[in-house]
Amino acid sequence: MQRSSLLFTLALYGAIALLGDCAGHATGGGLTPPTSAPSGPTPLLLTRAGGPFALPTAGGYSGSMQLPANNAPSGTTMTLDASTTAPVGAPTPQALRRAHGPRSPQAVALPTVLFVLTIQVSQNVTFQSAPSFSFQLPAGISTVNESFFVALFDGESAQAPLLTTIGPASISGSTLNFSGNATPLTLDAGTTYLAELYEVATGATATPSPLPSSAPTIAPTATPTIAPTATPTTTPTAAPAASPAAGTLYELSYGSSYTFGAFAPGANGNVAPLASYYSAAIQAPTGIAVDATGRAYVVAYGPAGTEIYSYAYGASGNATPSTTLTTDASGWGLAIDPATDDLVATDANNNIVEYFAPAANGSASPLKTISGANTGFNLPYQVAFDGSENIYVVNGNGFGSVVEFAAGASGNATPIATIAGSATGLDGPEAIAVDSTGRVYVGNSANDTITVYAPGANGNVAPSAVIQGGTYDFLIDQAIIAVDASNDLYVFGRSNEIEVFAPVTGSPQAPIRTITGSSTGIAAAEGVAIVP
Repeated sequence: MQRSSLLFTLALYGAIALLGDCAGHATGGGLTPPTSAPSGPTPLLLTRAGGPFALPTAGGYSGSMQLPANNAPSGTTMTLDASTTAPVGAPTPQALRRAHGPRSPQAVALPTVLFVLTIQVSQNVTFQSAPSFSFQLPAGISTVNESFFVALFDGESAQAPLLTTIGPASISGSTLNFSGNATPLTLDAGTTYLAELYEVATGATATPSPLPSSAPTIAPTATPTIAPTATPTTTPTAAPAASPAAGTLYELSYGSSYTFGAFAPGANGNVAPLASYYSAAIQAPTGIAVDATGRAYVVAYGPAGTEIYSYAYGASGNATPSTTLTTDASGWGLAIDPATDDLVATDANNNIVEYFAPAANGSASPLKTISGANTGFNLPYQVAFDGSENIYVVNGNGFGSVVEFAAGASGNATPIATIAGSATGLDGPEAIAVDSTGRVYVGNSANDTITVYAPGANGNVAPSAVIQGGTYDFLIDQAIIAVDASNDLYVFGRSNEIEVFAPVTGSPQAPIRTITGSSTGIAAAEGVAIVP
């Protein structure tokens, strides 16, 4: 029988987080490492109950792996070895970036491989879930302002597709603890698996500072001059708008804190926002959405896991969330169902799309889910709706795909269309927007493009247009594209700017508007959404 070339790659992300040490919001439990760590190839006897295994040491890195229950036949062994050099055939940093799992906030560099673990089993084994890990970092590796993840890769193809992610880690000194997720994993005999420990450098955080007050400046008191009394004329005071106008642009960016800005429809140039506020509650956001009342929602990794915060229209200063929806799922994308106003969130690690009531708070259960083998989900990152209320989900695994479901889909639904294949131009997709005609825009992080697909696109189809980030000044990352009711495309740019493109029906043209400048308050891109 021909030897399989399958690679199973586990990658540990070390990323400097914007909000400091992530120990406070990690969910992983600690392991009790075995008393001694092997060096060199070491066969270890597996049992069906699982249990801890010491990892071989290399380059000062050590740790243990807690294996879950499994179906290992009697006498099955697992052989581990370690190195600080990735062998030939291991995924490159670019490949890891293409299929990376949860993005570290404000990442600015390719991953750096630090430690490589090889894994072999003597007989086929299926584990009920992903393993847990404990790592001891060598001296000189800082954990201050860093977050860590474990990502599991299947490198059989050149795409090094991601299987699952674990984290963020619980940090205690120089020890990292990860709690495994519910993803089942199968290891095949005669196959070499690789575990790559790597890090991604990001920007550091600053202490949030209050926004400038909008209160009037009070001049020094002077002795009044008394004029003749006249009957006063009363000017009616205009009541504040109950909600923003349709087409109002919301952006979430990071300067010294995570700040929302709302801009009038048609805003252009160096214009001040209609309103702005920040929130110290937000950590590591991955998606935003806004409803017709101007209520803003943001999904982020928080102290209790994944949290969805909401902020009512009119919030100001250091805003406290109106609601905080907490889930143990691995959140990523967020949208609002145009038919019901329900929140629609993607659970990338567990391949689920979940629906929640708009006012859901605390540990609320989803109203419904879309999940199962028929869905085609494979790291669903972002979600969007078209004018017919069909739902589109972009899968970030490898070169990625887009799956479309009929309005009202639930359960183990089958897509009515799938965009995938070598002709599509998809490459590490992370952002999606769909206009009222069904034209699909996808932001690709690995090649810095926006690929555009005609309404009804299905299969291995070429894009109808490609907007190249090298031509226009943007960087695709997370949920930073949106479309408005006129089908104009909004792209949150690399240089603290938002570019607006007319509907792309052919060769892309230059932006028709650009919102940028010191008056805007726009900083590093985190999210953009349009009031419907």
